[in-house]
Amino acid sequence: MPKYTIARRGLVSAAVAILAVLIGACGGAPGTASGGGEQQQAPGELEGLTAEQVVAQVAQRVPEAEPSVVFTAATDPNDLLGRPNGYVSKASFTDTRIDQETLTGFEEGDVDFGGSVEVFEDEDAATKRMEYIQAVLGSDTPFGTEYDYVRGPVLLRVIGTLTPDQAAAYETALGAIAS
Repeated sequence: MPKYTIARRGLVSAAVAILAVLIGACGGAPGTASGGGEQQQAPGELEGLTAEQVVAQVAQRVPEAEPSVVFTAATDPNDLLGRPNGYVSKASFTDTRIDQETLTGFEEGDVDFGGSVEVFEDEDAATKRMEYIQAVLGSDTPFGTEYDYVRGPVLLRVIGTLTPDQAAAYETALGAIAS
């Protein structure tokens, strides 16, 4: 079953970034939960897929999702792509239910436009990244919300302005992907 949580999301100031590094070192998750329903395939079936491939397959299953940016080590805003303890690929998508014109101060590919997929070496690394995001964006911060789903080595991040039912469609789409 995918692991998922909701985290606070938005622009992060330098002070919050420093706090995030300190919290991330602690490795705690403020609240993860498992989704309901039957498992559709083993997490290992996602192994070998790139973030771009996962986004494309999610977009086939969620009509409002449109592939957006495929990141490289040079364009990754988090400087994690291909680096130690980072992801091996990252791609983003937009969701047509999000009013893109109201998103000022964000860059193309930000989760705020819909979401992103980060692919790691294994599920443990994806879970650690999710926990890090939870620690940074969780617990009463003014930075918005985000749904996070882990399945195997894949972390699917979905903007929290979508309703729980809308976000659940992304979780279902992730669960339906087989390599």
